[in-house]
Amino acid sequence: MAVLLEFSLFALPFLAYLVWWRVSGRKPGHEPSRRLLVLAAIGVACGVAGALYYGLSRSFERGETYVPARIEGGVITPGEGVSR
Repeated sequence: MAVLLEFSLFALPFLAYLVWWRVSGRKPGHEPSRRLLVLAAIGVACGVAGALYYGLSRSFERGETYVPARIEGGVITPGEGVSR
């Protein structure tokens, strides 16, 4: 099942390009519509903003050190940031 998911995620950009190519009419020099370019730019901006938000919200405070996940008494303790 995981292999199918990985292959699907790999093939998704190629399938999106194929759909765009078919919709555009396959005419040489035919450019995508302005609406499509604006929507793509909004999508990229949302992706970058989401990545920045996630990266800044999950970062450690200054002076903290990462302690990796460990098994204590048969229970998994998640990784955390602790003060030095």
